[in-house]
Amino acid sequence: MDFVDQVRAFASTIPAKLGSIKTEEATKHFLIMPFIQKILGYDPSHPDEVMPEYDANVGAARKFKLDYAIFQNGQPAILIECKCYGTDFSKDNEWSQLFAYFMATDARIGVLTDGVIYKFYADLERPNKMDKTPFLELDLLNLNESVIRELSKLTKSAFNVNEAIIAASELKYVGGIKALLKKQVEEPKSEFVKYFFKELCPENNFVGQLKDEFTGYTQRAIKEFIREEIESLLDEATGRSKTKQETIKIETEVETEETIKQLDFTEDEREGYYIVKSILRQAIEPTRITYKDTVNYCNILLDGNTWKPIVRLYFNDSTRKKLEIFSMDINGTRTQDKVSIDNVNEIYQYADKLKAIVTAYEQPQFSSKSAAIV
Repeated sequence: MDFVDQVRAFASTIPAKLGSIKTEEATKHFLIMPFIQKILGYDPSHPDEVMPEYDANVGAARKFKLDYAIFQNGQPAILIECKCYGTDFSKDNEWSQLFAYFMATDARIGVLTDGVIYKFYADLERPNKMDKTPFLELDLLNLNESVIRELSKLTKSAFNVNEAIIAASELKYVGGIKALLKKQVEEPKSEFVKYFFKELCPENNFVGQLKDEFTGYTQRAIKEFIREEIESLLDEATGRSKTKQETIKIETEVETEETIKQLDFTEDEREGYYIVKSILRQAIEPTRITYKDTVNYCNILLDGNTWKPIVRLYFNDSTRKKLEIFSMDINGTRTQDKVSIDNVNEIYQYADKLKAIVTAYEQPQFSSKSAAIV
C-alpha cells in the first residue's frame, strides 16, 4: 500500500469515532496518537522519538506544556499542539501557545491540530519565529492527494529538516501566488488594473467610467490569455506528435488525446522536480535546476541546457512511473538507464546518481557541446 492509500485508509476510520470524542484527551488518544504512529511513522512509546507534555521552558507564566514534541538526533524537530475536535482555529489564541513554544526551541516545524484538521507551520519569514499562516493544511475528512504527497516528506522515513523547509517555502509561496492570481482574475484590485491602464493610456486619469471599463477589460483579458495559452500548448503538442509520427517509429502508433492533455506540468512531475532540487541543493545552487515539459516526459535540466539533462520523469501513466537516469563514464560518454518506481518518493533512492551526473557536468572537460548518447 502506497502512502496515499495508507492515508485514505486511515481517514476512513475517522468518522465512526467523532461522535464519541468530547474532550481534548479523547482527541489525542483516539485521533492524534494513531496519526503520529500510523501515518507519520514515529513511535510514541519511545521517548527519544515522541515526548508528550514537552516542557520548552517558555517561562513561569506559561502553565501549560506542549502536547507532543517529535525528536530527531536528540533535538525537537516537530512540535504538535493539540485541541479538542471541532475547535475553531480562526481564533488567535488557539495557535498562540504553539507560537510561544516554537520560539523557545530549535524546531522548524509546528503542527496545530484537532485530530481531523492538521495545520503545518514553519519559520519561513523570520528564523525561529513561527509564521502566522500554515504552509500545508490537511483535512482528513476532505482529502487532497497533492497535500498527502507533501505530507509524506514529514514522515519518519523521509524527514530531513532542511529539505522539509525548502519544500515548505516553495509550497507556501507558490501556493500563495496562485491564490492571489486567482483572486485578481475573479475580482481584480484597483492597483492591479491601474498598472495595465497606465501602460496603455498613460495620458489619461484612472477614474470614473474609464476605471470601471478597464476593470472589465482586465478580467476578460486574463481569462482569454489563459484560454489561449492552453489552446497553444495543446496545438503545440498535437504538432509535435504529428512530426514524430512522420519521421520516426514510436512505441505507440497514435498519440492519444489523454497523452496530449498531459503536457501540463502535473502534480507528480512538480513533486518530482522539487525532490530533485532538494537532493541537489548541497551540490549546486537550486535555481540552476530547471525543467522542460514535453508530451512524453518532463526533462529536468542543469542551467536550462538540453545538453545537460539530469533526469527525465515519465509520469504520464500514473500506474507505471519511470525515471531515465543519466551517467557519465571515464571517457566522457553519457549513457542513460530507465528504472521503474512505484511512487515519487523513490527518487531519493537515486540521489547518488543524480549528484554524480551534475558533478560530471561541472567538470572542465565537459564542454558546452553534448556528450555522446549511447
